[in-house]
Amino acid sequence: MGELIYRSNINQDWIGLVFFSNLFLVSALFKLDPVRFKRSIMLFKTDIYISKYSTEKNLKFLNLFNLISFFIIINTICLFLFSFTKYEFTSIEFAFEYLYLFIALLIFLSFRYFFFQLLVNQINFLRNLKALFFKSFTHHFQFALYFLVFLYINFYTSLPKKFFLGFSFFVFGLWVFYQSRILFLFFKSSPKEFIYIILYLCTLKLIPWYWFYIYALEPRL
Repeated sequence: MGELIYRSNINQDWIGLVFFSNLFLVSALFKLDPVRFKRSIMLFKTDIYISKYSTEKNLKFLNLFNLISFFIIINTICLFLFSFTKYEFTSIEFAFEYLYLFIALLIFLSFRYFFFQLLVNQINFLRNLKALFFKSFTHHFQFALYFLVFLYINFYTSLPKKFFLGFSFFVFGLWVFYQSRILFLFFKSSPKEFIYIILYLCTLKLIPWYWFYIYALEPRL
């Protein structure tokens, strides 16, 4: 996979702190609720985890566990973009560029969440989508956590471009499969709410990312 290399470029010393901050956040999750953390990372037993924490009593998006998971997801996306730019486009070299990307994602995803909550509060039929949203969030966290390990290895070793891109596409394909499975099972159990699934996909999954690319990423490329 490549030999361990020494990063002598002082401009990128900050990225090691980013990886350390992620390790700290993962440790905080384990300290906060060891049982929940162990259940949350079991990719092939996600349904058991979701069945426990997606009930009306336990479904609290803005608790500390979910907020820390949210920051890990954002950091993983930013680290992927940082790694990707080493192979394509202009590389992210300075901490302020990474911070810009992190803050842009934080604002974007936070706005998307509060917009979803607004829709749920205004349209009663959309309350069933809260469990769907939580399932999707759980898979985001699981994939982010495992992919973070790969990004760490990639940063400290000289992985070939084809391997990095190939593995990234594989993970992305697996993520798409799990997201599609969530939507399929929801539609199967509630076929009359097909229109709300389309609304969920358009307003919360597809269109927001298009605008994020236009306003946050494209000017940087």
